[in-house]
Amino acid sequence: MSPSIGGRACLPCSAEGSFTLSAHHAVLKPKHERGADVRTSILKGLTARLKSGARDESGAAAIIFAVALVLLAPLTLGVFDLYLGANQKQKLQDALDAAALFAARSSAQTQQEINEVGQRALKANLTAFPGSALITSSFVLDGPKVVASAEMTPMAVATGFFQHGNVKAGAEVLRAMDRLEVALVLDTTGSMAGTKMTTLKSAAKDLVDKLHAAGQRSTAKDPIQISLVPFSSTVRVYPAVSLTNYNTSTRTGPGIPNWVDSRARGHGAAGVDIFTTINTDRFAVLKSMKGGQVWGGCVESRRQPFDVQDTAPYSGNVNSYFVPYFAPDEPDNGTWWTPYYNNYLSDGNTGTSQQRQGNVAKYNNATPSGGGPNQGCDLQPIMPLTTNMNALKTAIDGMVAVGETNIPMGLVWGWHTLSPNAPLADGVAYGTKNHRKIIILMTDGDNVYGSVSNHNASRYNGLGYMWQGLLGMTSGSNSARAQRMDDRLALLCKNIKDKEIVLYTVRVEVKTGSSALLRDCATDPDKFFDVQNVAQLGAAFDAIAGSIDNLRLTK
Repeated sequence: MSPSIGGRACLPCSAEGSFTLSAHHAVLKPKHERGADVRTSILKGLTARLKSGARDESGAAAIIFAVALVLLAPLTLGVFDLYLGANQKQKLQDALDAAALFAARSSAQTQQEINEVGQRALKANLTAFPGSALITSSFVLDGPKVVASAEMTPMAVATGFFQHGNVKAGAEVLRAMDRLEVALVLDTTGSMAGTKMTTLKSAAKDLVDKLHAAGQRSTAKDPIQISLVPFSSTVRVYPAVSLTNYNTSTRTGPGIPNWVDSRARGHGAAGVDIFTTINTDRFAVLKSMKGGQVWGGCVESRRQPFDVQDTAPYSGNVNSYFVPYFAPDEPDNGTWWTPYYNNYLSDGNTGTSQQRQGNVAKYNNATPSGGGPNQGCDLQPIMPLTTNMNALKTAIDGMVAVGETNIPMGLVWGWHTLSPNAPLADGVAYGTKNHRKIIILMTDGDNVYGSVSNHNASRYNGLGYMWQGLLGMTSGSNSARAQRMDDRLALLCKNIKDKEIVLYTVRVEVKTGSSALLRDCATDPDKFFDVQNVAQLGAAFDAIAGSIDNLRLTK
């Protein structure tokens, strides 16, 4: 199907993007011969009609016919010329539109290059009537626009009766895209291991290259910035942060952002802190341990309703802050029917499982043995908005498959990378003219928050333990937990779209659950891709890149 531009059909193009001529245009007579042939044909027809009228035995009829011929023939031919001229103008306009768009989409950067590309495309697309000829055409690079014009002589049969002007056409194509902020939110859970991860890395890097190439055609400063948010059951917002110089009195130190609450005061207020001594400084505990313990850089989900918002942390509500990830040492007294999965310190043999797990004193001068406070925080860190595409692709190559699926956690951090609000505050203000914010969410699974048969009822992850209530519930079956996560995801998608952020969603080889959740999450149905075979992921990302790169005809 030929593309359409501004309501006008573009002429066919080859699969390689070059324009083609049909075979019957391969050989044309000289212009004066073609015009003469057409005029000769028309005059022969009129002569035959005159002879027919003259042979009419009715003299009156012959006279009337002759008079009518003298009066109507020029008018008829003139109307015919007007039709030819209008038709030729439309053909010229269509060909010029297509050529201008082709030139704008090209990688040409100089005036000479733009003109050469445009001229080739116009000549390949232009279908002229016999007797008409292209007089002049030009393609001018005017800042972010390609301005095209063309003029040609029309074919005419009544040149002796009427003056015929040349037909002209003009077109403008805006080359510069809106400045873009794009977040790649990519599922890197354990199920992505192997071919899926290899394919994802290749497709994601190709997507980066295509978006970068589109930005190269813009004259705007930093026309495209891209962030990367790998996610599993949590999100790693920083590489490992050393706590050697952490000040336990002021709770500040190198690499420690002011939007984290190391004391988890929201958990303490709700009576669900992991430590029996509430408001314990998690960074201070890490520093007190032997072996140079670090903060791995992961965070927990904020307590509701902030878990699905981009509200900046503020002092009036401790739940608005982010709690640093800390996987506690679990009890030594596990059994085969109530196993624990992260037992890395000795905690004695007195007290309940909850008391032994929450004991702060056991961390002082202790050396972890297996597991540790950063267990589960070994995924690739996020990369905030950047124009350094090489560094971005290096980060993509560094992604590893680990953990379970918490889609809301990944998506909300994709939003944070585009938001003008803390914690990152890298995005331009919402509603800024000629700026667009876009999130591309890819996942190969349904939300998971699995249960375990010990007092925690779950493993520690970005939602803490089940009994801490970050999901809005403290117990429930696996299906009930997944449904609650789906509900939070649906609300999160709505909140993102309410900010006029364009949301693409890609579901890869998911054989369970329903595609309706991610389809409804997307800005509209054509921005949802249900990829049944991971080999098709690259094609889906190509389609998204093409959708984002939306050159538009302005005149």
